[in-house]
Amino acid sequence: MRTHPLHAPIAVPGMIHSLRALLSRRSTRSLTAAEREDLAQAQLRATRPIISGVLLCGAVLLAIIAVFDLSHVTPSIGYPVWAQLLAAFGVAACAAGVARLPQWQHRLMLILAGTLLTGIFMSMPLPGATGQLALRTGLFQLLPLALMALTVRPMSLLALALLIVVMAQLRIVLYGAPGTGSALYWLYTLMTIGFGLVLAGYRTDFAVSAWQMRRRLVRQAHTDELTGLLNRNGWTERAIALHAQALAAGRPVAVVVLDIDYFKRINDEHGHDGGDTVLRRLGDLMRARTGANGCAARIGGEEFAVLLDGDDAVAAQAFAERLRREFRKAQGAVVATLSAGIAGHLPGESLRDQMRRADQALYEAKREGRDRVHVAGIP
Repeated sequence: MRTHPLHAPIAVPGMIHSLRALLSRRSTRSLTAAEREDLAQAQLRATRPIISGVLLCGAVLLAIIAVFDLSHVTPSIGYPVWAQLLAAFGVAACAAGVARLPQWQHRLMLILAGTLLTGIFMSMPLPGATGQLALRTGLFQLLPLALMALTVRPMSLLALALLIVVMAQLRIVLYGAPGTGSALYWLYTLMTIGFGLVLAGYRTDFAVSAWQMRRRLVRQAHTDELTGLLNRNGWTERAIALHAQALAAGRPVAVVVLDIDYFKRINDEHGHDGGDTVLRRLGDLMRARTGANGCAARIGGEEFAVLLDGDDAVAAQAFAERLRREFRKAQGAVVATLSAGIAGHLPGESLRDQMRRADQALYEAKREGRDRVHVAGIP
């Protein structure tokens, strides 16, 4: 008996993992956990206003039916008009909350509350009133069907499916089985859930394709194809962000600008294939040595740049010297050397100003004979 509380925390994550595996699509199984979360966030951003709109449609539908009841166009199911209008206002408030709240768990609670309110006032009559129950129920089922098709997380899908089943069972408990029998009624209910799951699956497949295409386009726009490093556009975006984060956190930040010595001569003597080989080797070394605390880019033909978050000029000099030595040793038939300029950050200095000083230091390294590292002084 005492072991039950200990097993519960273990069983719940296991159930969630099993649910995710059951509801996962083949298109998402090749993604890493981080990629799946990024995909989920992208889908949530895209579907949130649509889900809010669906709930708002439910509120409008409740208001229209209230007007129909007031005008005696349709038989009432027992609720006073003011109560229906109040319910419509409540569903509209849920829709507004879904559009604004940042946490998906909070949005899920509002989605369930809005769906429940709509279902009660549309398809669950008060005792003694059963007017057009089948038509009202069918009209209501469009709402959870649309919501399931737009739902991203497996837990939300399960919650909506359970809500549909619970409301279907409540109708039978309160009002008895429909005239056509409970079998067709449950078939209708389960088909609603099934169609919702099918539509959600196809929406996920489409979202994966769009997400992967967007990532490819972003990589192409920000990555140098030859070296695999950032290109100038990628450097501008990534380096500025890292530079600002380092300064905000009070960390040192250094910039290293590198240039392959006599690169035109390499192209003339070994052809462009030889030059490309040299560029690729340098790109491989820079990716391996930069690590997660910086970014590396090819910002010109044979010119490269590295931003080192958390390193001062002394640490950046050691980094550049190591890179210079490894680059020279890594050459095969084509021998090439590197020159580098380094600039540590000065108070109040922008990334552009810091790079300008690193460029000047690179010029000094070339003027002193190339194949060396020069650190910018304090102006």
